[in-house]
Amino acid sequence: MTHAEFSELARCCRSPWYFLTTHVKTQDPRHGARAYPSYDYLRAVIEDAQRRQYLLVPKSRQMMVTWSMVALYLWRALFQRPGDYLFLSRNERCAEELLDRVRFILEHLPPYMRPTFAVDNKSELAFDGLHTRLLSLPATPDGPRMYSPAAVFWDEMAFTPFDQQIWTALQPAIESGGSFVGVSSSGGAHNLFAKLAQSSSTRHPERSGGSPGSDSLPPFTEEEPEPGGFHIHRIHYSQHPERNSAWQARASQGLSVSQWQREQEISFAPIEDLVYSEFDPAVHILTEEFHPRPEWELYRTIDFGYRKPFVLWLQKLPAGEFVAFAEWHGKDATTEAMHAALTRTDILFGLSESAFRWTACDPAGAHAQDSGISPVDYLARQGIKLRYRPSRILPGVERVKAALRDATGRVSLFISPRCQKLILDLHRYRWNAARDEPLKDGDSDHSLDALRYFFVNHDAQDDRIPAGPRIARW
Repeated sequence: MTHAEFSELARCCRSPWYFLTTHVKTQDPRHGARAYPSYDYLRAVIEDAQRRQYLLVPKSRQMMVTWSMVALYLWRALFQRPGDYLFLSRNERCAEELLDRVRFILEHLPPYMRPTFAVDNKSELAFDGLHTRLLSLPATPDGPRMYSPAAVFWDEMAFTPFDQQIWTALQPAIESGGSFVGVSSSGGAHNLFAKLAQSSSTRHPERSGGSPGSDSLPPFTEEEPEPGGFHIHRIHYSQHPERNSAWQARASQGLSVSQWQREQEISFAPIEDLVYSEFDPAVHILTEEFHPRPEWELYRTIDFGYRKPFVLWLQKLPAGEFVAFAEWHGKDATTEAMHAALTRTDILFGLSESAFRWTACDPAGAHAQDSGISPVDYLARQGIKLRYRPSRILPGVERVKAALRDATGRVSLFISPRCQKLILDLHRYRWNAARDEPLKDGDSDHSLDALRYFFVNHDAQDDRIPAGPRIARW
């Protein structure tokens, strides 16, 4: 190692901000490797992560905070305190992706800065001679229990299952002197991150021992509630030097108002009682029945229900709006009866299977029934082109809300007065008071589940969505 290289290592050792802005590369999906940006708001959160033993970062989306914490924890592992550095996220795969970011940074460091690996696998990186490990943990209640970490980084904290149990397991593990950073955009009101971020009375027993980046915990400032308490560091998109009003107009397209409030405005407000409060009969219901045109894109979507199947017919207009123009709902109806009704409705509008691009459906319909054949297989045998993909409920709900009215005020879903059941259900579909998801009442949910399946599968045609829909074939 040359004298200049040794001096550079010493300078990096003294300043994480110098290390990040001089040597760290991040991965941009469009532009590849890019230098870590020297933004003031990022410097502020790095400084807080160094000074605070317990830090929560409620943030707008895509603000480089995850890259910042990954790079900071790597800096600590290379230059500061030996020990275990734990990465947590919403699931095991996401936690492993945090380690992949560490690998990316290491690959782009100067050769003299790169450590040799004692262990290198999908869930652990250990460095020869440094006595440090970076570990990704699954989002399970007992995942962190066996560790006494030097530091814990919990990404997407608001979206992690078993959050309360995980935190209960982490608390005694950190009591030996570790530090904690929890980062997330808002996931609504009913999760641990929201409760901690909003509570001014959150306290923890005073800890003693080490802290990030130094041999002792720095003194708390006046804004700290008390020693050992959580410090809240909010990061809003307005702090980003490249996020102007033009960016806001582009970014809000296709997002519902509530989704924009959570993802960008960092709102923890409880969700309104009505799921689709954007629905306005005067705006969304057409004054006359709609007659589809075969030259424009046609779709169907199905919720198999529990003996209450529902089918919705939609057309995409040239300008990109959608019209729900027909529906069928059954009571104690079999898949065979549903197929017969589907065929009758097609004939009523002068349509056949060849006119439809595909029919979206409930992924649960791929499971075999008592007859030994699944509803998906039965319909595929009848020549119906089916598409389905697993998805979480809330993103699909937000997509429907955005179609009713997005954050820019654009309306892209209209309904024919023929669809009386869908219209009725939009009026009465409500949130579960205890959870951020709709209430399953066994009636109004079927039509709106079908509508959600349509948008989930339609959006999956976009190449930007990594997991495309499954296509049922026979």
